[in-house]
Amino acid sequence: MKHDLICAIRAILSHRWFSAAVVLTLALGIGLNTMVFTLINAVLFKPVPVPGGSRLVSLLCHSLSQPDHRMNFSYPDFLDYRAQSHSFESLQATKEDGGVLSEPGNPPQAYHLVHASAGIFSMLNTEPILGRGFRPSDELAGSAPVVVMAYGVWQERYARSPDVIGRKVRVDGSPATIIGVMPKGFRFPTGVDLWMPLVPTADLLKREERTLLPYAIVKQGISQSQAQAELDGIAARLARQFPEDKDVGASVLTFQQRFNGGDVRLIFLLMLGAVGFVLLIACADVSNMMLSRALDRQRDTAIRSALGASRFRIIRLLLIESLLLSAAGGVLGLGLAAAGIRWFDRSTIQVRPFWIQFTPDYTVFGYFAALCIFSAVLFGTLPALRASRSNLNEILSEGSRSFGRRSGGWLSSVLVVFQFALTLVLLTGAGIFVRGLFGGLAANPFVPARSLWTAGLELPDARYRNTDARQSFYDQLLPRLRAIPGVTKVALVSVPPGLGGWDHQIELENHLVQQAAQRPWISLIACSPGYFDTIHLPLLRGRDFTSIDGSANHDSAILSKDVADRLWPGQDPIGMRFRVYDDKGKAGAWDTVVGITGGMEQEAVSDESRPAIFVPYRQEGWDSMALMVASSSNPVPAMRSAVQALDQDLPLTQVSRFDEAIRDRIWFLRLFSELFFGFALVAMIMSSIGIYAVMAHAAAARTREIGVRMALGASSRNILALIMTKGIWQIALGVIVGLAAGVPISRLMRSLPLGSHASNPDLFFVIASTLACVGIFACWLPARRAARLDPVKAIRYD
Repeated sequence: MKHDLICAIRAILSHRWFSAAVVLTLALGIGLNTMVFTLINAVLFKPVPVPGGSRLVSLLCHSLSQPDHRMNFSYPDFLDYRAQSHSFESLQATKEDGGVLSEPGNPPQAYHLVHASAGIFSMLNTEPILGRGFRPSDELAGSAPVVVMAYGVWQERYARSPDVIGRKVRVDGSPATIIGVMPKGFRFPTGVDLWMPLVPTADLLKREERTLLPYAIVKQGISQSQAQAELDGIAARLARQFPEDKDVGASVLTFQQRFNGGDVRLIFLLMLGAVGFVLLIACADVSNMMLSRALDRQRDTAIRSALGASRFRIIRLLLIESLLLSAAGGVLGLGLAAAGIRWFDRSTIQVRPFWIQFTPDYTVFGYFAALCIFSAVLFGTLPALRASRSNLNEILSEGSRSFGRRSGGWLSSVLVVFQFALTLVLLTGAGIFVRGLFGGLAANPFVPARSLWTAGLELPDARYRNTDARQSFYDQLLPRLRAIPGVTKVALVSVPPGLGGWDHQIELENHLVQQAAQRPWISLIACSPGYFDTIHLPLLRGRDFTSIDGSANHDSAILSKDVADRLWPGQDPIGMRFRVYDDKGKAGAWDTVVGITGGMEQEAVSDESRPAIFVPYRQEGWDSMALMVASSSNPVPAMRSAVQALDQDLPLTQVSRFDEAIRDRIWFLRLFSELFFGFALVAMIMSSIGIYAVMAHAAAARTREIGVRMALGASSRNILALIMTKGIWQIALGVIVGLAAGVPISRLMRSLPLGSHASNPDLFFVIASTLACVGIFACWLPARRAARLDPVKAIRYD
């Protein structure tokens, strides 16, 4: 073994450029795989970085008749499960809320607030770095309200002042006292800024009010299946005792199952598949290179065999050489993986949960080591087997130095077809992401996104209890905003264009439907008069809303053209009536169609986007609205002042220029487009180099034949066609196989929110044509060189 190791090192060093090419190719394949596995490990498998994080679980309710329908816990159910379960060291609950923090001298700011049971911090063995956490007395009715803040809030709002403990503030307009600051990075469960005790209220004590998310630490030695069995028993007992729990079960999920399922899991698994393809392409490339070199080294191999080396000894020698090359490529790949992980970490720092940390652990290094060994076996086995079974007499005989150069050609051809097929699949996935990105950016081109500003308003129920109070606020705010210097247009809308909507079922007056499942779905958008003019959406027919629309007996609606064509095909929709059903299946008043707008994509990055119907914002008394302000300069400071002049505790949320809001909406498309495009580009370069190397080797093996043909009158065009024909057939076969594999991949990706325009059939034609052109160019280069050979020199070549 020591002798074989020395021989392998000598062989690697004696062909430095060849070895460098192999190492670099493997570094790309192994590095990308290590990078992506590090990301996947952090997102899907790595425990939450808190003491006992590997045993942290989340509890959810679900319907027994519809297991896919998940629900939160009610407060009484939470107390019952905590009292009756024995599988958990601690069981605590949180209630998600939005909280506005305000105080004299500091502008109001919206934060992510959760109300949590008193043991939430002790369950995670994490104590505040300043002040204290919750006590059981803090969650008793009538206790003085207290708040614990995240490190980031303490740093940004209070400049890390220790005097913050004991400070009196207002949370959602109600007084509270700051009692603690949590450690840096702690934002349990997901991106929390403020924590307040979970104090039971009359509404919270109703068993049908399901608003809690429980979390628990499983006891040592208790499996997830054992904890689930115990929950099933408790759920059965509660179903017998309380009518509200008759059809309700409970599930125990790991933290990753709870928050990183569905589309997130699918995208990361697609990434792993993509870099797996890159590794296979790299191994095929290296295998072709090693095969060519093994054929060139057959005289050396034959001499070793003649001197008594067994076939196993020769295979072992070549595999040790492959393993050393793979290890060198892996070490270089680790550096590439680290750079890629840092880039991904910076790109997602604003959106990822605090508990996802992209750092390697023993699992990652184990995967990396296995990958290096697997790669060496994958690309080294075929060349080693091929080199070890040569005919000694033919190889060692006079004038046979070129023996075997064409005998391995079929294997090289298969590897080239394999490379091009995998590359086409990767290009298809990248093309779908890129097209979805450009489609999302190009949605609603009529909107003047660079001159529009958007901001959210959340009117708290405590101060705006009814529709009249909300309308009064909006009626006072809009004139103040229009008076801001530079502002030309102002409108209110429930959801800005391209950013989603509220899906509802509707029923037409002349086409009543008894079965709820058969009613059409639409995206309901509430807006103020002048909204269409503000976003430059053309009004094709009818009229815009007026100040009277939405008041009693003036229920009206405006439809986009695609909705009108869908609901009343071939008819005049003006004057037609329909009604909207709410989430509980209750029908609203009949709305009369008063106008038709041009087409618009209300959700730019979803294949399930509903056609839009617009209703007056006065009609529902919406407590959550977005401002759309057209201005020649930045109006945000004046907008904040106008809002706080009416309500000092009301902040603006999600403030940005509209084009930035669209880009933020599709950040994941941009990120994964860059990733998949990078994977596909690396694969295409490798495949092109692979076919170039195979064609160059094949042309070199036929040098004497080419010289004879040219001496007998063959033209450069004939030689060019002779050499390129085989390569073109390989490319064509690779493209056909790749298309067959790419179609199911594209169907799988349709479940992702990429937009309906992302996977059009013409995408396959463009990608296949591009790859074929690149491959043909790679074939043309060695063919062109062969066509320019000197016939006399070619005939003498051996």
